[in-house]
Amino acid sequence: MSDKVINLPNRDDMQRRLLEVDDNSHLQERFYPLLLKHAGEEKVAQGVVMLLALSIHDYTEGMPPMMSGLMYMRADDYVDALVDDPEVAEAAKGFLAEALKR
Repeated sequence: MSDKVINLPNRDDMQRRLLEVDDNSHLQERFYPLLLKHAGEEKVAQGVVMLLALSIHDYTEGMPPMMSGLMYMRADDYVDALVDDPEVAEAAKGFLAEALKR
């Protein structure tokens, strides 16, 4: 697992990248703002996964349980959008996969 620290993209760049993953208006209005609050922050791989997991939790609160699962289906795409460093991105995806094992 990587302990390498990365900086998340700035707000404008992060928003552009997220829209490239999915430009759904509901995500733009309710999910992306949860991520954009952290633009420019320093993170390690585990921190990226925690940010994503907490944002998915907050976004899907009150929705049918399967919505959380649907969001996690795109989690690797969101990691790729948020993390430029390939080593940290792969570590984050590995940590996420391990955390989601049942």
